[in-house]
Amino acid sequence: MLLFPLALAADPLWWTEDGIATKSELFGKAQSRDADAFQKAQGELERAKKLVDDLELGIAIAGSDAARLAYLDGVDRELSGQFLRLQKHTDLLGEDYSRNFGAALERAMPAVAREQTVTQCQQSSPALAALGRPARCPGRDISADLAAAMDKDIELQGAIASILSVDWPHVQLQGSAQAATPWTGTERSVDAASLARALAADAIKAAAYDRELLNEEVEDDVASPDTATREAALARALAARETYMAAVQKAASSGLKKARAAVEKAAKKGGPVAVGLCFNPQGLGGCGLPDATSEVLAVIGK
Repeated sequence: MLLFPLALAADPLWWTEDGIATKSELFGKAQSRDADAFQKAQGELERAKKLVDDLELGIAIAGSDAARLAYLDGVDRELSGQFLRLQKHTDLLGEDYSRNFGAALERAMPAVAREQTVTQCQQSSPALAALGRPARCPGRDISADLAAAMDKDIELQGAIASILSVDWPHVQLQGSAQAATPWTGTERSVDAASLARALAADAIKAAAYDRELLNEEVEDDVASPDTATREAALARALAARETYMAAVQKAASSGLKKARAAVEKAAKKGGPVAVGLCFNPQGLGGCGLPDATSEVLAVIGK
């Protein structure tokens, strides 16, 4: 009778993507750089979107003539182009990381596993996955060993250095100074978007909500490879914008008249004099006039 087995069965080996990612210095370095760059790009994108929102509001109450709408279309196209460039960069970056880390994992596996069978461990519980709980499987986790081997991989080091040498694209709109709409004059200007929000905040929110619902209906079709489908979706999105701007103009019209009367009355007592409506946000070049927005809003009690 044998007191001990002639050979002990080796523990099953397993690994997880998260386990490698948290232990890999190379992955951590890349993730840190790109997480910061992504957050910065997202902030730039949000600021650019707000400029377009302000431009739409400003044009809605200052006057939607053909030249101003053409200017809006140009700025909007520029934003769309920069967004697509940012999205493309993000997608390509993800593909580069997946390809290079995947190849490095394949190169590291034979040396770490030493001909033993290795499985990728997956979280079997959706609830635990949602809570961020790491997957656990029977046997020995070799994720840290694989990460260490991959960090020493000269080919992977070169690939990550190359990826990190490429700067993220910036989102920054370039407008140009535009003429203000005469209101009580044109020596100074009030930001038309700020004035619109002061006069019709609730109506603007309601119109924006209705527009968002319409845009959600055509969101997928806007990116369709079919030309007819895409053009029809874009036409509906443009119609939604026109409806939104018309609703803003209507909601603010009576308040705008009262505000003008209040500013004209205040001008006789030392208030802001000769103020024009500047539909173009300062971030897009403004109207080339001294700003009187805070003074105007104070006069109308907003």
